[in-house]
Amino acid sequence: MKSTSVHIASIVYDAAKSSWSAMVEFFAPGLPMPLVIPVRIEGPMDVPHTRLVRALVREAQHRGIR
Repeated sequence: MKSTSVHIASIVYDAAKSSWSAMVEFFAPGLPMPLVIPVRIEGPMDVPHTRLVRALVREAQHRGIR
């Protein structure tokens, strides 16, 4: 599935585990509602925003969109 829009619905940093948890939403033509995929990635709290978003979307694609 090729998504036309992506939204990071929620994001939380867990300092104890040094990881980010997020809900990534994919909007695409033909879907009545967004496809929501929960993801968790390890990383520092000070990761640049662009890099964090790219990593979250890539992990969500790996987990739920084929």
